[in-house]
Amino acid sequence: MSSKFNSETDFARWNEEMAHKYDPEAYHLRSNFLIRWIERRRVKMILHFLNIEPHDSVLEIGCGAGNILEQIQSDQLHGVDLSTFLLKKSQQRLGFYQAKLARANAERLPFVDQQFGKLICSEVLEHVAHPRRVISEIARVAKDNSIIVISVPNEAWIDWVKGIIRSLGLERWLLQGSNGSYHSPNQMTDEWHLHSFDLTLLKEVSKNILVIQHTRAVPFSFIPLRYVVSGRIIEREQ
Repeated sequence: MSSKFNSETDFARWNEEMAHKYDPEAYHLRSNFLIRWIERRRVKMILHFLNIEPHDSVLEIGCGAGNILEQIQSDQLHGVDLSTFLLKKSQQRLGFYQAKLARANAERLPFVDQQFGKLICSEVLEHVAHPRRVISEIARVAKDNSIIVISVPNEAWIDWVKGIIRSLGLERWLLQGSNGSYHSPNQMTDEWHLHSFDLTLLKEVSKNILVIQHTRAVPFSFIPLRYVVSGRIIEREQ
């Protein structure tokens, strides 16, 4: 457990508080038009990398309010999240899809080895105490030929862009939701984040566990506010 927390219960309590404060559903649906546009591009790239077939077994680690899972056309949808608040939102959103949802810590997934063919971990690693443990669990429950898609924020770039927006006096128009339901904090580390992620850190926590095959910057290569990568597990020892 991160030194910030005394126990898993302490971490779960903090995570639940952050889930209420920075509701991912509000981020996807009620943030500023610019943020929503960037998020749509991120999700579009995730779905492109997944290349879903109707009978793929899909797991999203940190499914939040189900905003990504509801866009996946498969009859074997699974999602886990630690927040009961967000799982209730997922259950409401995904009821029609018959998705199987469970409350779980991403560092200890409640599934057998090699169960899933497609796995998503989107904007989660920066929120957990031990990102490498999450990567290890993803590899454990992934089949040998699985496609694994991960996205992380590029923290330094995001903070830099936010600084420019605020210096120009454009915060009200570019960082706040139109009805005040979502407000972007000053620094990414203020926003439910335990780690300052970028592509370098993602490669570091994935080393000797995953092979990253494809990488895309979002919204554009010259404005890399987020990174979406797809990869596979390193060949298992026999």
